[in-house]
Order: sequence, then structure tokens, then C-alpha cells
Amino acid sequence: MRSLVISSMRNEGAFIVEWVTWYRMLGFSDILVVTNDCTDHSPQLMDALQEAGWLTRIDYRVKPGEIPLPPKLKRAKRHPLAQAADWILVCDVDEFLVVHKDAGQITDLLPEEPDFLGMSLNWKVFGTSGQRHWSEGLVHRQFTRAAAQGIGVNRWFKAISRRADLFHRLDAHGPSGYRPDRAPGPWGGAGLRWVNSDGVTMPQWQPGGPYLRQTEAELTTHAAAQMNHYMIRSEESFSLKRGMLSPAAHKDRYTDVFFNRFNRNDVEDLSALRYAATFEALHAEAMALPHVRKLHHLCCADYVVRLATVAGREPASDPRWQQQMDLAATAG
Repeated sequence: MRSLVISSMRNEGAFIVEWVTWYRMLGFSDILVVTNDCTDHSPQLMDALQEAGWLTRIDYRVKPGEIPLPPKLKRAKRHPLAQAADWILVCDVDEFLVVHKDAGQITDLLPEEPDFLGMSLNWKVFGTSGQRHWSEGLVHRQFTRAAAQGIGVNRWFKAISRRADLFHRLDAHGPSGYRPDRAPGPWGGAGLRWVNSDGVTMPQWQPGGPYLRQTEAELTTHAAAQMNHYMIRSEESFSLKRGMLSPAAHKDRYTDVFFNRFNRNDVEDLSALRYAATFEALHAEAMALPHVRKLHHLCCADYVVRLATVAGREPASDPRWQQQMDLAATAG
């Protein structure tokens, strides 16, 4: 079984090593990242990871006035890795899948002979955990407070699906444009249904129906798996989003209303820590790859420059910048 995770990224260098390590740890066969117009060291960092066989990066040049995400995912869908994949998950660098079943691998969630076409993985939305400022560290360790069960923001999902040829498009939350002309039978027949992560059929997912991004309340579940979504991180990190147009719809959505809606700190959630020992070993392996440690710290320095610029400060006056530059210099 070949499983592929696809992500669209721009200037996410400070978070890449953790995210790539995470999906490699889960057992995904391949990682495909589509970049555009990066101004940090993330392309060089990803190229170092690509040289080591940890991911594949392709670059897309966004045209003037073009909404970035749709053409980037169109390009990804045409890639040989997507054509060869049995399963495809599209997610962002702030989304970490946690599988509760068995050993917590992607193969523990997906059966060898699936009787469904796609699965919705409900978000578990994490807030700031009271952290105001960015500091270098693992996102899934820094932010451990999340929305309580039953809160509406957890109804959103990311989908993992098979048979990409049965869809016109890959989109942010799952594939769209189902093609019944290519299907082996009628919808609802063998292997042609949509389920939540518990394997329960989602009757509202219908060919020709509206594009779904949320499950019904009664079908929202984190029992078998959850998509930890660290969409706010620290207050300072969120400041970089303010005034930015969203890559999926080019809308100014990162407002106080957005922050207050998704900054959920209702309950402690340590689900990601089930992988602690395995993750730490693999993360150390990633950081030891040629050039990766140096480029990671250069990306962190780039991130501090952005934070300082938005706040109206000189980057060199921020001690975090010098710290990251020193770490890069000593990384060799």
C-alpha cells in the first residue's frame, strides 16, 4: 500500500523538519510538498531533505492575481507520486494526524482491502495554550490545550482518499468532482462510500452533492484518529497571518473573530505524545542529515525576521535572531 501526503507551503521553514518527521513516523510512503514564492531558506531545507530521500519538492510559480492553492494541488495531482498512490492525504504544515488504533500507524487506520473510497479525519483544534511569543521547539509539544469534544470547530475535517483518478481535483479538505463515468459501479456499491474515521458511512457525502468540509455532529469522532490542528500557535505567530489573504480562497479571514473562534484551550490533549520516543529518535535522525540542522536554524532566523518586521522592530535587536544565527553557524 502506497500512501502519499501532499502539502502546499510557503515560508514554513521553521516547522518543516517536525512535520516531515511526523508523517514519515506515521508510515506514509511518500511526502510531496508544493512550494511557491518562498523568501526564507525553506526551499534549500526541503532540497536537503529531498536529497536524503525524505520528501519530494516541486515548485509552482503563481501567476499575478492567481489564487495559489488550486493550481498547486492541480500540479500535485499530476505528479507521478500521486498517480501511483493508493491513498492521498492533503494537509497543512500545522496539521498532525494522530492514529489511536493499535500501533498508531497509517496502516492501522486503513484496511488492506478497503470497502470505502474516502475517510474524513476530524480536526482537534488547538489554541495558544497561553503562549504569547514564538520560541523554537516542537509544535506538538508546545501546544497541548484544545477544543473540548462537541465544540463545533472540531467538526471540520481533512480527508484521506483513494483512486485519485475518480476525481477531477484535489482540494484543501479532500478531493472533489467525483467522476461516476470512471467508477467501477454505482455509488454505494462495493468500495464506493465515504466514512468517518470510525468507519461509519457518511450519508451526506454524495456524488454531485455540495463539497463537504464538516461532518454532522453525530458523526464527528476522535475515537480512532484525529487531525491535530495547531492553527493559531502563539499569539505572536498568529500576527503573521493578520491581513494575509488565505491561500485557498484569497479572503481576509485571519481576523480577531477567527482568532477567538479557533483559539480553543478548553481541555488538555496529550494525544500526540503517544509517539514521543519514536518521534524523538526519528527527529534526531532528520536533524543529523547533511545541511538540515544549519538550514533549520536559518529558517528559524528568517521567521524571527518576519515576526520583528510585523511588530515594527529591527530583527537584529531580537535576541532570538542572533541565537538562531549562532546555532546555524555552529551546525557546520
